[in-house]
Amino acid sequence: MALQNETSSPVVDLARFEDEWTKTATSSDEMYNDVPDGTYDAVIEDARVSETVSTGRPVVIWKLRIKGPQAVNRVVTKNRVITENTLAYLKEDLEKCRTQVSRLSELPACLAGLVGRPISLDKRTKDGRANFYFRWASNRTGEISMDDIPF
Repeated sequence: MALQNETSSPVVDLARFEDEWTKTATSSDEMYNDVPDGTYDAVIEDARVSETVSTGRPVVIWKLRIKGPQAVNRVVTKNRVITENTLAYLKEDLEKCRTQVSRLSELPACLAGLVGRPISLDKRTKDGRANFYFRWASNRTGEISMDDIPF
């Protein structure tokens, strides 16, 4: 059944956009290609706790903006569903972000503090499934030791 026109609805005048419309180009297909497997420098753009649609399980959703060396400015998503079996992986993810949570209930507040933090990540595809993995910082303690000085 077709919707009837409501005569009380205001008519929107789009004529003012005509000149720009003819000049506007669409994005290239490159913007929509998958990010290739590899190692990337990124920044945490958003990190939050939500629930999965299908099971209602808690999940950490990370939005990561790639800074290089390729796919610059692309935003990728890393999800970590929280179950009894994935707690160790979540704890490792947080440690790789150089943060610790003493109680899991503190996680949402902790994640908000990670926005803007740089992180290195790997993208790996196996059996058609792509995953993103945080990488350990080259200097896990964040301190410079005498062994790090080249001379």
